[in-house]
Amino acid sequence: MVLLFDQADVSIGITLQQTDYAFIAISCLWVYDFALTLDKDAAFILYAPWGIPKLTYLTCRYLPFALVVTDMFRILQLGLSLKSCTTLFALNSYIRGIVLFCAESLFMRRIWAVTGRRWLITCCNAVLFLVPLVVTVTLSDSSSSIMQSPLPKVASCYDSKQSRIIIVAYVLLVIAEIEILSFILYHSWNFYREHGNDAPLVRVLVKHNVFYFACGLLSSTTVVVVVLTLPASYGDVTSILQVAIHGILATRMHRELYNTAHHTEETSTGNLSLPLVFAPASLEMQPV
Repeated sequence: MVLLFDQADVSIGITLQQTDYAFIAISCLWVYDFALTLDKDAAFILYAPWGIPKLTYLTCRYLPFALVVTDMFRILQLGLSLKSCTTLFALNSYIRGIVLFCAESLFMRRIWAVTGRRWLITCCNAVLFLVPLVVTVTLSDSSSSIMQSPLPKVASCYDSKQSRIIIVAYVLLVIAEIEILSFILYHSWNFYREHGNDAPLVRVLVKHNVFYFACGLLSSTTVVVVVLTLPASYGDVTSILQVAIHGILATRMHRELYNTAHHTEETSTGNLSLPLVFAPASLEMQPV
């Protein structure tokens, strides 16, 4: 008996197959980066002082494993019930939100350092970023429409559409990142003019801040464009790619900043001190 599918079902099947390939490619990218930097990661875990920044780093570094597992299970395990699919999509959304939150937290601490420990400025920037992020994570589950796949041998289920609320939240996220990037450019330039010529740590800090938030702005803008113009499944792929990029950049840059500070043996540089970025510990207690 030959099963015939209409053109709409075939188009959905092709979309799901393409997005599954994209999910697998993103997972391979993250695992490859993890394996490539495993030795540096082990050294950082062993020697970096313990504190909130290190715990945030570990969460941002290792929690994406759960994202890879849930995505691979959903893709490879055909015949999942609608309830199981909904649970996996919801879990995926919360994991993405936590990873993004941890990545941004590492850089909000750097903003605090660059602005000379001005809590008001840092809190304003944090609120501007966290409000759309929290809205996106909390409403993504209720706003998504999870449906059974018309081609069960291709995928078990898929996200059929995104709510306008999610689109608005991503637009607010783009606006917030434009504001934060402009703010970082202004203060980083002033900070670099004052301390950058004789402080490698400051140069690395300024370069990281500008590059990270520029990438964040680009990725959020891409998500908005994809969600508005392509099927919802492509929006999920772009969102996961955004999380992977944020996680990779945040952890790599955190290690590089720590290594720069460690090798230059600087406990303070102008208004910037290591406890602001890492944890209350002196370099004299760390191995050479």
